[in-house]
Amino acid sequence: MRALQFSAYGGPEVLQVAERPRPEPGPTEVLVRVHAANVGAGDCKTRAGLLQKHFQVVFPKILGRYGSGTIAGLGAEVAGGHQIGDGVVFSTLHTDSGCAADYACVAAAKIASKPENLSHVETAATIQGGVAAYCCIVETGGCARNEKILIHGAAGSVGGACVELARHLHLRVTATCRAIDCDYVRSLGADHVIAFDQSDFSESVRDQDVVIDLIGGDVHRRSYRALRPGGRLIYLNAAPIENRGSEFGVDVRNAPVGNGGPLLDAVCRLAEQGVLKPKVGKVLPLEGGAEAHALVEAGTIKRGRVILEVG
Repeated sequence: MRALQFSAYGGPEVLQVAERPRPEPGPTEVLVRVHAANVGAGDCKTRAGLLQKHFQVVFPKILGRYGSGTIAGLGAEVAGGHQIGDGVVFSTLHTDSGCAADYACVAAAKIASKPENLSHVETAATIQGGVAAYCCIVETGGCARNEKILIHGAAGSVGGACVELARHLHLRVTATCRAIDCDYVRSLGADHVIAFDQSDFSESVRDQDVVIDLIGGDVHRRSYRALRPGGRLIYLNAAPIENRGSEFGVDVRNAPVGNGGPLLDAVCRLAEQGVLKPKVGKVLPLEGGAEAHALVEAGTIKRGRVILEVG
């Protein structure tokens, strides 16, 4: 099978498509024929060696955490109604063999049924942002109907999914983005949109129950003033962070992103209902892996995901 892999840390140029033996599923695994794989910032950081203090990889390493495909094989102990040919969404850990390949073996506990109304490319583009948003707003934020929420970076794939999910949960949504993206963010469901490149949100936004910080730094620092006493500041992939919760009387929480089947299923059902909409920024073949990584690192695709269409 073909696999996008690297054998030494470095820039996108270290990525190569190589022939590898097709893996065999273990007793509790499924073999997935991969049709589309998401390329995320975590993939780029892993390839560049920026996450070595958190985990080690085994070379040659196949990248790709979130993918969409069809079941091609079942381990001897796999139950739960899974059948060969079923369309599935799946996730892997950074230390696992990834999904940027023709086939991937995945724990049966980390798959969910693919949304019937989305293509594999659309599914791969929806799942990572949807999972991150669900972990921020539902699992970590514990947001309740009619709460006021401020979402930073709302034009990005994670921020946009946060806006869509918050709207679905009947939260009162204020969002920040660049002026050029304001109409787009309104179309996602934000009640109020602030162009951060034209005005300072901390001068006008007050008494928020929740802030979702996907940026960090000065945005994080100014977000404390936007919260009511007892509010929650939820951050994900935001740096640097200075926890000033005690000073402002708010609860600061990091949002851990899970990858279990029930979480994937919840996100897929939201996508199936049209709550979370696919945001496809660029589609490339597996052989375009180096270009995909370069695009993600450069940040030139602002509103959608970069997807590898595998087969």
